[in-house]
Amino acid sequence: MSLNAIGRRLQLDRKTVRRYRNKDLPELLASAQDRGHGVLDPFMEHVQHRFHAGCTSSMQLYREVLALGHTGGYHVVHRYVVTIRKGIAVPARSVTARPRDITSWIMRPQESLNSSDVAQLDAVRSACPEIALAGDLAREFTDMLRQRRGHLLRDWIQKAELGGPDAIGIFAGSVRQDLHAVTAGLTLPYSSGIVEGHVNRIKTIKRQMYGRASFALLRARILLEP
Repeated sequence: MSLNAIGRRLQLDRKTVRRYRNKDLPELLASAQDRGHGVLDPFMEHVQHRFHAGCTSSMQLYREVLALGHTGGYHVVHRYVVTIRKGIAVPARSVTARPRDITSWIMRPQESLNSSDVAQLDAVRSACPEIALAGDLAREFTDMLRQRRGHLLRDWIQKAELGGPDAIGIFAGSVRQDLHAVTAGLTLPYSSGIVEGHVNRIKTIKRQMYGRASFALLRARILLEP
């Protein structure tokens, strides 16, 4: 039968029929067993550890994961415990930090991180030496920016180009091309923020007139508006 014919017979969308048609039976069975475990994923390792330690009561395990922050119902825990008893339990998934979170932990001041953030960042650094090296270089550059230590920029560029990850090495090379300006930016208290603000104000006024105003009118509005 065609996909459309199957969809009409089973009252399913054509895309749903195609998705199930292209999957093998073992894969479908595995996905069916795993269904509903999503909210339990962060606690699967705890449930497995406690079960093999002798705590086989679904209710007791439910109370424990509830105290740890589980938001699902008792039946989710019970169903997973049953699969452990039968030896067909889905293995506990390792929780991988998102790139956005890792970047946030690296770029924020170390004293602002809580103990959980520090532990997760240490785990990521241990698992990936390249992230550890990139994090160290990024923090050094951020410290130069915050503490206005532009005199350390040359040493940082050399370190990044010789031993840093490719992306940071490319960034260091671009900084070297405008070394004096970047050094001044990392040393002096001045910034171009006021100029950028005026540029944005001029662009806003120009766009309000849909680009059809003459230069004289645009000049008058810019000079007259505060």
